[in-house]
Amino acid sequence: MEVKVLSSYLNWKPIKHRIFKSEKLAHTIHTKGYQVVDFLTQDVLDELDKIYTEEHHFDLENGGMFYSMYSKDTAYRKRVHSRIGELLKPKLEEYFKAYNNVINAFVVKLPGEKSEFYVHQDTTGLDELKYSPLSLWIPLQDITKENGALSVIEKTQWFFSPYRGISFPFPFKGINETIKRYLKPVFMKRGQALFFDNRIIHNSMANTSSKARVAIICGLFPKEASFMTCYKDPEQTNSPIELYQHDANFLLEYPQFFYNCTDRPTSGKVVATVDEVFPQMNTATFETLCATNDITPVDYLENIEATTTNCDLIAEPDGVNKFEPATVMASDQKSSSFWSFLKIKR
Repeated sequence: MEVKVLSSYLNWKPIKHRIFKSEKLAHTIHTKGYQVVDFLTQDVLDELDKIYTEEHHFDLENGGMFYSMYSKDTAYRKRVHSRIGELLKPKLEEYFKAYNNVINAFVVKLPGEKSEFYVHQDTTGLDELKYSPLSLWIPLQDITKENGALSVIEKTQWFFSPYRGISFPFPFKGINETIKRYLKPVFMKRGQALFFDNRIIHNSMANTSSKARVAIICGLFPKEASFMTCYKDPEQTNSPIELYQHDANFLLEYPQFFYNCTDRPTSGKVVATVDEVFPQMNTATFETLCATNDITPVDYLENIEATTTNCDLIAEPDGVNKFEPATVMASDQKSSSFWSFLKIKR
């Protein structure tokens, strides 16, 4: 049974994922939005541990969150993508067909209070009128309530918009206190994979353990899909959403996923614009959508703050971000986007 919505934004609804070999798994992701799967063997996990150790060195006391795709070092990004991809390929071939492995990266939560990454949807990466994206999140250690579990709200990939970008706010920005009640933590074993539609609302809790929490993120597109991103001028209230098409190496070579990330894209071309922006959702509408689809409050995160002020983002594998002075000033002036929710490590 499909998820029920109250109204349809631009007559859009998520396209069923075509890359699964299993129809049952495709249906689960299309409706629920996620599924945990036993995935990697111990030998592969040991090799991934080795890559992580060889490529990274962090020495920060207050925690933080590192994402290898943010780095300015594109040779490092390509190397990590390739090495991880070689190890994942046999399992990807087992589960998927006619797919493109567009990105493999490390996501690391260093222990400390500055490691929480709060509620969001991932930004648009392809034409969601034709295709749906899929992410695999694979922890390299058991995931507990102490070391930074992901939390998700099932079915929410249906609730919002196919157009998301960090230059304009999420449509649930004003109801984070309500959103927080529905987030359900996903506790996993080392080597399991969370298959998820990255449009579901999710967050990751702080790592309060004594060790880094290391995970692999693997992004999959249908083979024929190209990259498309969204930009909206944050200085112009009524500006349209601009849809940018990018080349095949976009995720491996684009330099501004972290630095100057809310600026107008420096690569790709505008192929369309969208004038009608998805409106901000209020509490009553969100709660009605949840009740209609049998999504009940969990209240697991009731003692966690409802806004993201507690995250230091780390872009470089040595733990030292490489900001230019002008970049720091510009980032301080951005106030209306998702990125402004975060405290950026400098």
